[in-house]
Amino acid sequence: MKRISTFISTVLIVAMTLLILPTIAYLNQAISGSYGIETHQDTDIDFTWQDIHGKTHQFSDWTKGPSYLFLGFVSCSQICPVRIHQVRSLMEQLTENERTNIRFLFISIDPQKDLPALRAQMIDSQSAQFYSAELTPEQLETLQRQLAEISNQTSDINLHTGNLYLVSPTGKLKKTYTQQQLITERLRADLTTMMSSN
Repeated sequence: MKRISTFISTVLIVAMTLLILPTIAYLNQAISGSYGIETHQDTDIDFTWQDIHGKTHQFSDWTKGPSYLFLGFVSCSQICPVRIHQVRSLMEQLTENERTNIRFLFISIDPQKDLPALRAQMIDSQSAQFYSAELTPEQLETLQRQLAEISNQTSDINLHTGNLYLVSPTGKLKKTYTQQQLITERLRADLTTMMSSN
């Protein structure tokens, strides 16, 4: 009986958290007037990643401009293709100069299946600003913890958050986009604000 009571309490707490967090996020956006959720803690983001050619890079070495981060897997048929399309649409709205100073980094959460050739075809071929990355399990776990990202290499959309993250040129996490349908004009407004303040 005590186990059932504990289980019910746990389920209720999780359910309330899932209801309260989106409400807080929405109020934060409405009050601040910005589109993405502002991460006031300014988390420093840095990690080592490997590209489709097996070359190793340090995230912090990129200082030309902002980065968009997305954690996903190539076989995902729901939120991952949506995010790729949204970022590609955003890039198409930017000037050539703006585009060269921005990158989109797709970080695989299933590197055993997301082989370099497949990532090259699905991600890196989209644009010169699109890169797919493989991280060590330890680096991936650390990054997921920093982003409070719950991702799993499963087709179950409920276990894949699908958040898009905007990181400043200095490696600070600035915005988190949680909505499935993102408005590219509003993404661009947030991006322009960030670029003009740096």
